[in-house]
Amino acid sequence: MMKKIIVLFLLFWIATRVYAFGESGQWSSGWGQGVSEYTVVTQSGDSLYIACSEDQPVSMTLSLKGKKYGTYNQQGFDLVVNGTEVQTPYDTDSRVGSNNFTYTWDALRKATRLQAKTTDGQTVDLPTKGVATALPAWGTPEFDCKTGLDF
Repeated sequence: MMKKIIVLFLLFWIATRVYAFGESGQWSSGWGQGVSEYTVVTQSGDSLYIACSEDQPVSMTLSLKGKKYGTYNQQGFDLVVNGTEVQTPYDTDSRVGSNNFTYTWDALRKATRLQAKTTDGQTVDLPTKGVATALPAWGTPEFDCKTGLDF
């Protein structure tokens, strides 16, 4: 019985620590089911997730203290990259939004400082380690992000 309790406790403990794929403190990338995925996870488990595919516009989700912001969520977020704020970089259905995404992607690849600000006033500093390696350069064969204007 005690062994069963310990195993259940360990499974629960592990499950509560798995927030997003990727190593804490640095950017990572992956590919699955036709989607290129890019993410960064903080030491506390907050994360920024970017999904790109050839048949849908780019989406971004910020997970902060258990709450989700961005694409497909009721509340949004802005990114501050090297001191320059970009409002809703995932909202790409207009020419301005598409340009903001392009600017943000290029800025992220060169980022030394990155922060996300939510519409309800929360902020989180995000790691920049490995971002240039994880995010492919715009215009390369590996880059498959589309904006809302591409459809």
